[in-house]
Amino acid sequence: MVVRPNRSAFTLVELLVVIAIIGVLVGLLLPAVQSAREAARRSSCQNNLKQQGLAMHMHHDSFDRMPSGYVSPGVAASDPASAETSLGYAWGLLILPYLEERALSDGLDQSLEATDPANVAIVSQAKISTFQCATDSPPTHFDVTGSAGAVSLPSSNYAAILGYNDVSATPGKGTGVYYRNSRHRFADIKDGTSKTICVGERKHLHDFGISPGIAANTTWYAAIPGVLRPAGMAMMPMHKEGPGSLVVGHVGQPGMGMGKTPNHTNHIVHYSSQHPGGVMFLLCDGSTHFIRDDIDYNTFRNLGERADGNVVSDY
Repeated sequence: MVVRPNRSAFTLVELLVVIAIIGVLVGLLLPAVQSAREAARRSSCQNNLKQQGLAMHMHHDSFDRMPSGYVSPGVAASDPASAETSLGYAWGLLILPYLEERALSDGLDQSLEATDPANVAIVSQAKISTFQCATDSPPTHFDVTGSAGAVSLPSSNYAAILGYNDVSATPGKGTGVYYRNSRHRFADIKDGTSKTICVGERKHLHDFGISPGIAANTTWYAAIPGVLRPAGMAMMPMHKEGPGSLVVGHVGQPGMGMGKTPNHTNHIVHYSSQHPGGVMFLLCDGSTHFIRDDIDYNTFRNLGERADGNVVSDY
């Protein structure tokens, strides 16, 4: 006679206890996994900005100046955005040759308008990962309507810093390093290249307390002449921002009263991110800094101005 060993099975109570323990472990593990993924995405975003900073320095080496925030011929520094009628090619396009995108850059004829069908056909298919933050994941392209009609623009998550001024009323008189037709050398940054921010993140949708949010899309390509977009300003719901809002932003403007820090306003020219707690910025020396969204406003403004004399040492 074969004697079979007596095997005991799990009771229902034991099984429920095991399931509960597994549930608790999964609950503890998921936040850690999500945190690790966000850390990787933030690191990727930081690397994007570092690559842009390196390209900016290579442009300076080649031309003895930084690229313009965007190029608009035939306008005076004091002219409003409504005076812009031509080109609009932006800082992001101007550094493409230094981001291993020379073929794309050479394929675009910058003697033609940014809205020329030949150029639009190229950029409507372009996608450059160096200009996109994985945490936000904007659409690859978005549509705007300018003086020449509708245009499909490649998305970006990064806007250059005009400084303290109005992006639409006086886009050619920025106090930062990137504004309309700017031509600054590093020597012009009197507050120091390591103390001045020049590019920052911007989400494609500003949804700070407003549903479904305000489209704040950015592009590396051009500030298309004639574009007007809802500004997202709660106190001025009918106000619109012009072409510069597509490629640059500010750290405040005259007449707005109390300034806003990152992640605190739906105004589309400001800076924002999906990273918890703050926004990644590029400094003029090519380094990066994660600026918390609870930063003192005056400190933030001082960082965005190239020569205001208020040098920031701790933030």
